[in-house]
Amino acid sequence: MTQRFTPPEVKGWCPGLFAPMQAKDGWLVRVRPAFGRITAAQATFLAQIAEREGNGLICLTNRASLQLRGFSHANALRFPELAVLAGLGMANPEYEKRLALLVSPLAGCDPSCAPDTLECATALRAALCDANSLSTLPDKFGFAVDGGGLFTVGLLKADITLQTNGAGLWSVVCGNQKSKPASVQVAVELAVKLAQAFVALPKGKRPVRYPQTGQMLFQAINQLGCPAENMGIAAPDPAMLAGKIGPALYALNVPLGILTSAMLRGCANHARNGDGILRLTPWHSIILHGMPCTPHVADMVDTGTNPILRVSACMGNAGCAQAEGATQALAKKLAHSLGAGKSLHVSGCSKGCAHPAKASWTVVAAQNGYGLICNGTASGPVMRFFPDDRAVEDYFIGTKPQERIMNGRV
Repeated sequence: MTQRFTPPEVKGWCPGLFAPMQAKDGWLVRVRPAFGRITAAQATFLAQIAEREGNGLICLTNRASLQLRGFSHANALRFPELAVLAGLGMANPEYEKRLALLVSPLAGCDPSCAPDTLECATALRAALCDANSLSTLPDKFGFAVDGGGLFTVGLLKADITLQTNGAGLWSVVCGNQKSKPASVQVAVELAVKLAQAFVALPKGKRPVRYPQTGQMLFQAINQLGCPAENMGIAAPDPAMLAGKIGPALYALNVPLGILTSAMLRGCANHARNGDGILRLTPWHSIILHGMPCTPHVADMVDTGTNPILRVSACMGNAGCAQAEGATQALAKKLAHSLGAGKSLHVSGCSKGCAHPAKASWTVVAAQNGYGLICNGTASGPVMRFFPDDRAVEDYFIGTKPQERIMNGRV
């Protein structure tokens, strides 16, 4: 059988609060909460909006944003006003566009996270609002403030990252380069200068994807950098993504990043028994703090040993016009056949939106079946092709694929 993969369309931009995107299941609207946090009241509001104006599905993205699905065009255009009134966005579209900012999820409630993480994030957020020249940054260009702690330094991925060095000092990491430790103010100023240099770079490639861009940007502003460390940390320990992860800290994982409005409402109800805040992570978990006991929400993962924590999948052809096949149900079935420590990515096309990095096993939908890739990305070389999802399932369940490889029986 000849495998047929349709070349995906690379749009080069992401939906934003003021830039909804049309998908197969309707229009997408996105909120990017400040510092990745929403209150219980805001979570309840989003659950209500998702039910009333969308299809009730909410994606927790790998940028710790919330994406509501299934809106009509009219509802999508009305959504920004409602979100701003609820404190879930900036009224100025230019400010909103520049604030693609990840922050260590446990800042302020994890004693091992740098105590000035939120101070640093606040300073960077203000500087980005003031830097009008950064409005021309690509939609996907992002910043991060990484205070380390239970979520180890190096886990947050962004084009420009402010990374703690302890003792109130911060380094700026951009691609393969890292600055000397400096104060919050100096680090923030350097981050903005690097971003401005990127804007001025003809056809610049984002540092998070092309690390060598970092060296070019440091040179452009006459700043001496050194080789960046901690670039190899791909993902947190699954034990940190579900269950009790610290004193009065509990993580509820969203399977494959897809929430229902009922799940979000359940998290909000539990949050009211703690400090009232839902902390969103780029690893599809919602963290609650100050709970008197372990929270449980139907259909969410609350134990760190569940194999679904090592699985990624996009919406598939249920929600994306570019996807060639179903992904969600297949990913959940294959999860239970994963070997210890192995990861799985099920992608609707070769773009691999849900997991751009390598996985132990990647299953990619095509026009006439599914391709299997070993230790690669969704665009990697296919080692075996299956006519349908049942054949993929039989292959994984019948004999663990890693054993087939070891025995030379692909």
